[in-house]
Amino acid sequence: MNKYLLINKIIIFFSSFFIATASLYSTSDNEIFKAMQDEIDRTMNELSLESLKKPYYVEYTLRMSQEYNVKSVLGAITESGFNKINTLSVKIRIGSYKFDNSNYLDFGLSFFGSGDDEEGFQNRRIPEEFDYSSLRRELWLATDAAYKQSQEILTKKETALKNRISKDSTYDFLEVKPEINIDTEKIPVLNLKLYEKLCNSLSEIFVRYHKIQSSLVSFEFLPVKTYYLNSEGMKYIKTEFFTGIEVVASTQTQDGMIISDFFSAYNRFPEELPSNDSLLKGTENVAKNIIESLNSPELDEPYSGPVLFISQSSAEIFAQTFAPNLVAQRSPLTETGLQENERYSLFQNKIGARVLPEFLSINDIPEKKYYKNTPLVGHFKIDDEGIVANELQLVRDGYLKTLLSSRTPTKRVRKSNGNSRGGSPMFSILEMSVTEDYPKKEDFQKDEKGLIEKMIKLCQDRELPFGILVKKVMDQNIMFTTLYSITSSEFNIPQFQSIPIIEAYKVFQDGKMELIRGCELKNLAAQSFKDIVAVGKIKYALNILAPAVVSPFISGGKQYVASSVIVPALLFEDCEIRPIEGNFPKLPIISNPNSN
Repeated sequence: MNKYLLINKIIIFFSSFFIATASLYSTSDNEIFKAMQDEIDRTMNELSLESLKKPYYVEYTLRMSQEYNVKSVLGAITESGFNKINTLSVKIRIGSYKFDNSNYLDFGLSFFGSGDDEEGFQNRRIPEEFDYSSLRRELWLATDAAYKQSQEILTKKETALKNRISKDSTYDFLEVKPEINIDTEKIPVLNLKLYEKLCNSLSEIFVRYHKIQSSLVSFEFLPVKTYYLNSEGMKYIKTEFFTGIEVVASTQTQDGMIISDFFSAYNRFPEELPSNDSLLKGTENVAKNIIESLNSPELDEPYSGPVLFISQSSAEIFAQTFAPNLVAQRSPLTETGLQENERYSLFQNKIGARVLPEFLSINDIPEKKYYKNTPLVGHFKIDDEGIVANELQLVRDGYLKTLLSSRTPTKRVRKSNGNSRGGSPMFSILEMSVTEDYPKKEDFQKDEKGLIEKMIKLCQDRELPFGILVKKVMDQNIMFTTLYSITSSEFNIPQFQSIPIIEAYKVFQDGKMELIRGCELKNLAAQSFKDIVAVGKIKYALNILAPAVVSPFISGGKQYVASSVIVPALLFEDCEIRPIEGNFPKLPIISNPNSN
């Protein structure tokens, strides 16, 4: 009996030991918020330098991220791993809501800010395992660094304004009622071996296509749990998920021009990805499309005339060209004046103006999880500043009603509508629709056959021998990251207002279609969308990693943000498509050793 009692005591001892040990490395939600609140209280009450102001606002954001990633080339794993990363960001505001240290761009600090981890306060890496005390220490160090820089920026901002007369009375920051919100979902544990096998099976397809020079299949799953607290009492916990598979391949024509194609699937959860059969089919199509393009004629001269965008291309050009202009932007002050963002600032002063045909409207729908059977990667409930996002009509009957905004007001948008994502205002899920009760809707909304017929009629009116139908254009994220990498930086990055076309067809007046290659869409701007003459009946839901509208150089936030757009086919009365010109890289001296 004593023997069993001793064994039980040993079991209890070791159980207690392991529980105690585990507790050292699994800080509870309450402990995390207690550490944040205690350091906020101390900062608001005690943090100051002689003759300098105390903070009026403190904000802490702790992100606990996991990263699963796999890369495969020609049936072999080149990279596979799992990593945990905890980052802490601190924001200090000195002055008042009316005037503080924000909305000022210091080029020196932005380029040459401290690289010392002990002084970092933006996305500061902290230990994977921490407790209350160690988190307090990290918060203290980050807060101290943030306060010193905030004081420096405030002084420079005040100096820059001394010799200027400013008529702009817009506040620097909006005061809001604090809320407490929780939006969490269980983070699944992934079996990475399954995705290694999947990536290998996809990348192995390119082994059979000897004319393709470079290819890469990659997978990633990025769950993030975020803790947020500020000195106003705004508080939240949320989990965010991103899952992606990318298939990218390229080769060269005889004159050296790079021909490429891609297949991507972005969702929130791994189980939402397309079936393995669909992924295999999509990868096979990438290879076949490249080979088919190699054998197709080039666009021999510039084209100006009607262009029909269907499927991926209509959603992609909307996401690249129109959607970024729907984001409210505050031009930061610099020592030489305002730093204007000319690229996506077209709509900043156009609220109330017509930006689309009167039969079209656009809604922002962040809470929507699915469009029909397509999961929407842009879904979210709480923005980065703790504001709950709701459906918002941005364009009604062609007229701009408002812009997507954060707590940083602009002259025309003076309240937040809960769209701060990735460090600045950003679109999440945008849906373009034909106004339900618009008269003679059938004149503007047609099936694909009807759109092609209308394009041919427009070409006949202009005595053009053909129109152009575009099915697929290049994705910006894939172009600047994966494609640029696998082509050894030889891919010609297009100039401003140029979008490389991957799949396009000449459509002749008898309805015959001819595949063309080597062309790009030129000078398509947000203003061009006012000249849409018809749209399709079926919408295409596209998930993308969209470039941040506000540069990370200014915001300190993400470079790409998961977003979704839902757009029908678009027929433009006039677009410009030109042959791709330039100096192309030389072909390999000898052929692929496996080509025989």
